[in-house]
Amino acid sequence: MKHAFLIIAHDRPNELSRLIQALDDDRNDIYVHIDKKAHADFSVLEGIAEHSRLFFIPRMHVTWGGSSQVDVELALFSQAFKNGPYAYYHLLSGVDYPVKSNDYIHEYCEQYKGLNFIQIEHELPRQRMRYEQYHLLQNTLVGKKRNIFKYIDFGQCTLQSLVGIHRHTGPTLQRYINWVSITQQAVTDLVEHANEIHKRYRWTYCCDEIFLLESIHDPCFRDTIAPQGNLRYIEWVDFSKHDSSPRVLTIDDLPTLEKPDYLFARKFNLPQSESLYDALNARNSPKQPKDFSDEQK
Repeated sequence: MKHAFLIIAHDRPNELSRLIQALDDDRNDIYVHIDKKAHADFSVLEGIAEHSRLFFIPRMHVTWGGSSQVDVELALFSQAFKNGPYAYYHLLSGVDYPVKSNDYIHEYCEQYKGLNFIQIEHELPRQRMRYEQYHLLQNTLVGKKRNIFKYIDFGQCTLQSLVGIHRHTGPTLQRYINWVSITQQAVTDLVEHANEIHKRYRWTYCCDEIFLLESIHDPCFRDTIAPQGNLRYIEWVDFSKHDSSPRVLTIDDLPTLEKPDYLFARKFNLPQSESLYDALNARNSPKQPKDFSDEQK
């Protein structure tokens, strides 16, 4: 079956253009969401896909850390599901890039057919506050900014806790990196419960890293999570006490990206990543030998 690539973009149309071109293959369908707040010129995307079917879903206002991030992921999964089935649904950002050829990606996923590629993360301090109380200001006044409304929002959550407002009373929910590659069976479960998920995670904080694992009801799902993680190379850097973001990748990262269990990487920014784009394109065309071994370890 085909693969569906679901892309969440909010800026950098030139990087998004390169991503779509790299995925352009008759075995792939590509779904793109562009943030409604984006002011960049995305006209470079017109007619860019020659082999893939390219779909743009209705634009939404997406706020960092807000429940709108859950909503946009559900919208992408739901739209692709209508056109499926697909062997895999790959969730990417607009500044991701495939570091292997389309042949390699398809054969790799066939090799591990049925596994879900998700990177489980450690729990964070105060993680339960993400979903136990109502973050009423996150979507509208906070976002990624550390402003007065951020402190008001968390202060309100503390008060809610003190007066006994607890939306979730079970064990702490597990956290994962939201960029995943998952199967038709997993997406079916998400889409069937999309309305319930939307209601449950409205007014939450950073639950795009929570909702999927908690929302898939198949009791065997946990057994399908692949030991390789999410197949993505992302190096997080602490730019300040309160800002941890992916580092921009350059040609110096090429040897790392050759490891067989990395299919995608983030993040690519022009002009810093120009040479890396060129090197990956040269390496992935013509066809490369497939090697799914663990020899890099």
